[in-house]
Amino acid sequence: MATDSIQSRLVFNALVHQYLIPGAQIGAKISVDKKTRQISEVFAATRLVLPSPTYGCLDCHGFIPPARLQQEALTPAERHAQRYVDDGSVPEPSVITLNALSAAQAANDLMMLFTGLYDDSLDLPYLMTFARERAVSPILPHPEVACPDCSLHPKSRRARGDRARLPCRPQKAS
Repeated sequence: MATDSIQSRLVFNALVHQYLIPGAQIGAKISVDKKTRQISEVFAATRLVLPSPTYGCLDCHGFIPPARLQQEALTPAERHAQRYVDDGSVPEPSVITLNALSAAQAANDLMMLFTGLYDDSLDLPYLMTFARERAVSPILPHPEVACPDCSLHPKSRRARGDRARLPCRPQKAS
């Protein structure tokens, strides 16, 4: 998935679970300490989004914050809040190498899944790569029992295909 909005994450997440299509979400972020104005964190994220209630989804893991969804819906220009650096006075950095790291991992993961080269017992957590520390940290799944997207709850969109509506915003008349 290539996107920089929370709304598009919401729709992507719904597509994966509603139509049972595996996907991956990648991203990069450079955080700046507001007091010292120094770079505090540089990371890339690789998140396999699998249509399985045991893995959870982007919403279960808190990557679709309702407040940000609302902010995007109300803000006319999309999007100063989606900046790679959390400081408006810092110019946007190039994150192409960080995105390449995540994209390569996601492509390998999907290839290994589709060809059956991963062992069935292998865990597939989200991965956070912290570039400054040269460290990779797994984020283990924590599915929500009544998630509206990925759970086995009767009201979930999981495996409902065209019988459920995707969470798309209405198009504005031009």
